[in-house]
Amino acid sequence: MLDIVLWGVFGIVSLGVIALAGIVLSVSLMSHRAYAEEGRMWQQLQADGRPLQGVAVSLVRSPSGYSRRGPVGQRLTAVQLGVAYVDADGIGQQATLRTLIDEDLLAHFSAGRPEIHLLQDPQDPSRLAIDRRHTPLVIRGAGR
Repeated sequence: MLDIVLWGVFGIVSLGVIALAGIVLSVSLMSHRAYAEEGRMWQQLQADGRPLQGVAVSLVRSPSGYSRRGPVGQRLTAVQLGVAYVDADGIGQQATLRTLIDEDLLAHFSAGRPEIHLLQDPQDPSRLAIDRRHTPLVIRGAGR
């Protein structure tokens, strides 16, 4: 009888651990998708995006604390970067970009720092990405 109870408890605990692991994995994947989207948008806009220049107005770490390793071992931190820019019509705008930035470069994006180069989708002005050719978000490794 005791064996049956212990196996029942073991089964319930095991299911709880598996469920918790599933929740952690799904939250991590959602965070990654949200902060990787800006990078995918930049890749799409490289060819025909409208170049703009902006200035950082705010920098906030992700509420979830998400970060990951970069291609050469650096730590990329998920942030919400507020930028102010003038659009193609000469109208001042502000946007918040969710992106991943090398921890060693975060200070370069503090409010009021030098210009941030942006690319804007000419078909959909609400689509905006950081132009990594002119405003790098990671420190590249030697030989890259």
